[in-house]
Amino acid sequence: MSIPGLGQYTTQPTASTSRTITLRPFWEWRFDLPHNNSSVSVRLVNGTAERDGTELALNHTYTFSRTKSKILTYSGCTLEISGQCNDHVAQYATPEESPALAHLNLHFALQTQRTAATSQLKNGGNAINNDTSLGRGPRVMVCGPASSGKTTLVRTLAALATRTGAQPLVANVDPREGLLSLPGTMSAAVFGTIMDIEEPACGFGVSSTPSTGPSLVPVKLPMVYYFGREKADEDLPLWKDLAAKLASSVRAKFATDDAVRSAGLLLDTPGVETGKDDLEMLQHAIAEFAINVVVVIGSAELHTQLQRELGNQKAPHGEPITVLFLEKSQGVVTRDKDFMRSSQNAAIKEYFFGDSKRTLSPATQSISFNDVAIFRATEDADFYDGQQTLEPAEISAEMSHWTLAVMNASVNDPPETIRQAPVMGQWKTW
Repeated sequence: MSIPGLGQYTTQPTASTSRTITLRPFWEWRFDLPHNNSSVSVRLVNGTAERDGTELALNHTYTFSRTKSKILTYSGCTLEISGQCNDHVAQYATPEESPALAHLNLHFALQTQRTAATSQLKNGGNAINNDTSLGRGPRVMVCGPASSGKTTLVRTLAALATRTGAQPLVANVDPREGLLSLPGTMSAAVFGTIMDIEEPACGFGVSSTPSTGPSLVPVKLPMVYYFGREKADEDLPLWKDLAAKLASSVRAKFATDDAVRSAGLLLDTPGVETGKDDLEMLQHAIAEFAINVVVVIGSAELHTQLQRELGNQKAPHGEPITVLFLEKSQGVVTRDKDFMRSSQNAAIKEYFFGDSKRTLSPATQSISFNDVAIFRATEDADFYDGQQTLEPAEISAEMSHWTLAVMNASVNDPPETIRQAPVMGQWKTW
């Protein structure tokens, strides 16, 4: 019996820019690219492989940059690597030692619930015109400490679901990284088509949104709310309000689309520990999104606490709430403050100007400050009392190159209405 993680061999950057790596079943090629102009190209020569649940096409060259990620194979494969990066191969003596097997088994369990939900709809009629409790697929919340692999697991589960023809609704309430949107937002979108394999692994990227122009990957339309702070606990009351509004949008989508309803929800959450505020935040999300499956990654203590808190509770439609624990994969790397800041800046730049695959030319419009209302969040989060969270911003030269959220609201609306309105788009000052 070998111990997971032992037997890994490291491939350091060498003078040669091209090499071949052979992976056995359930092995992973893990790579780390810094946030500069460096990149690496990968071609699947034979076998099958995937990145976060999305399959690589045979003999197609993929280019990766500014990311820390992995290529996984279930049946064995050969990869041709071009370019230099820090990388290594994670070897496992048996599939049971690989964290990918637990993720795959979780997908199969969720797929069983989706199949049962679809059968309910077929036997019980259209959910729109009948009982709205019919055909509810799994509503899964993934939680755990920061840098434990939560977003990667959500991406993987979403990709595996779409490969079966399901259309899961994916939601993100971690304002550090947007879901098909910019950082500082909370959003949700239906995933009924493949994801971009080359997307940087910080959040879900923005290149699959309609604002980024033509794409080989079909666009996805996110529902977006603007939080404006990096961490949920910097304004927990507002975070709760926006989470409730996003959950309301999710329920509305379920009520009008049976395919999405039966596929269910995958919810990504901020990194948490075991403090009172963190548990309160998770319980709020569980209640608002009607979660019936809670997946805890990398924290046995958090798993125990949630089991104790949720043991006697049921989801709104009477289902028991299942709390599962998954070990943190050794391939998960810590995303430090500099890495996150660089990822966030890159996402903003990509939103307005595109990336290496597509170049965008943002529309420029000159307007007077007298014709636009700009608000800023109050500095003191404790000032929040349900009536006022914004104040008019003082116009100054410091506003050059700011990124502003354009809210779907009127300038005559009360501040709390503006703050909690959906986002129409982003605007950059010059």
